[in-house]
Amino acid sequence: MLKTTIQFIRYSLYPSKQALRLRLAPLHAYMLASLLVTLTVTVLDYIVLQPDFFWPMWLFLHGFAIFFFYMGLVALSALLVQLVTKWRTKKMWAYRQAWPYTVAMSLIPTVCLVISYHVAPSASSFGILLLLIYLIVPLFQIPIKKSRR
Repeated sequence: MLKTTIQFIRYSLYPSKQALRLRLAPLHAYMLASLLVTLTVTVLDYIVLQPDFFWPMWLFLHGFAIFFFYMGLVALSALLVQLVTKWRTKKMWAYRQAWPYTVAMSLIPTVCLVISYHVAPSASSFGILLLLIYLIVPLFQIPIKKSRR
């Protein structure tokens, strides 16, 4: 279980053709990777924000909120992945395939988005641009079947 999660994260570090295989990843791999991103962002936010609140409660509530919003980002991004695959290959990926791929391709951009927001909120567009690059670049490496006449 841990081995497949580590392999899932390793393939998602940069957008490549290998990342297309992640659309068939097992449930535990992309859910543990999502949990890892949530914990990373929560701890990063805690270090940067240094809230004057009971820290265990703050970490729990903030982690829950980050996970909720991250899953919303993944859901919208998965719809974008479906649209791009439909446009590119004329056959849309099923949502159950687009979701693991989107989780994999949004791990690094989400952390970069949070870091860029903390450094300079006006630079948040860098994180969104990085997310689009990570999502779309590998999709253009999908082989297209030629139709026979």
